[in-house]
Amino acid sequence: MKTLREYIDIINAAYTQVSEGKEVYWLSPLNDVDDFGDKFTDTMIDGKTNMGPWANMTPRSWAKHGVGQFGVGLGQLYKKQPDGRWLKIKG
Repeated sequence: MKTLREYIDIINAAYTQVSEGKEVYWLSPLNDVDDFGDKFTDTMIDGKTNMGPWANMTPRSWAKHGVGQFGVGLGQLYKKQPDGRWLKIKG
């Protein structure tokens, strides 16, 4: 199992990548907290959990409950934009 620091490093590396093609935004409404009760700030992960179902997670919840990878069938990483929308940056 990766440490929280390792998960944060994965997310930070994804922030520095240049996305190609059309920008994709999260379209569904989100609560102020993720599916595990942790408050969202500027990062949201829509990902598969180690329990099976998918969840909307903060990096902290993802480190504890996520499968630890981004991609088709695994998860997507979103960054909150100044206009309040969530831009997909990885996965």
